[in-house]
Amino acid sequence: MNATNFARLSAGLSLVAILLTGVLLMLHFQNKNGNSNNDLPEILQTRDTTVSMPGNLSFAYVNTDSLMKHYMFYQDAIKKIEAYEKQLQTQFESKARKLQQDYDSYVANAKAGTIPLQQQKETEARLTTQQQELAELEQRLTQESALKRQETSNQVSETILSFLEEYRVEYNYTFIFQHGSMSGLLAATPQLDITDVIIKRLNAKYEFENRK
Repeated sequence: MNATNFARLSAGLSLVAILLTGVLLMLHFQNKNGNSNNDLPEILQTRDTTVSMPGNLSFAYVNTDSLMKHYMFYQDAIKKIEAYEKQLQTQFESKARKLQQDYDSYVANAKAGTIPLQQQKETEARLTTQQQELAELEQRLTQESALKRQETSNQVSETILSFLEEYRVEYNYTFIFQHGSMSGLLAATPQLDITDVIIKRLNAKYEFENRK
């Protein structure tokens, strides 16, 4: 069993590439008056301007590539995942090294003729079982890593989409589109780009909630 197999676990896992797919949100026009809270960061108490379109429609878009790059919650979550995966990798490599050492010792003793035939058979059976267990461990750790990433993806996605919906209602947007490398929005006027303010507000909210 080659211990480097586990090093490829992270390579096949996407870095939450589907976080904001389907961010198109369409609801009836609503007006929402935000309640003032002096404890909130100033940016969360400040009103933003909106761009109105003909027919009383109001559109905006968020560049999700930039959002994920600068959203502190997402970046912190990625660091935690990477630390978790490093622990799994260390666990696997430790068991793989032990198995390799046992195998090398067996081969050396077998060549030297210091192991009785019956003991050789027993050792080979034990090493085979350990190799199978190591392969099962690799599969289990891979699944655990993928599950951890999926849970984090869902948590970050739900946080962002919930915030965007609150923002859409508060500022009476008809639609908030996704713009980025994985989106279907090919081009849009920069006037409709609310990425910066969304990042600032999300980060301010994240910092505020983590102070509690």
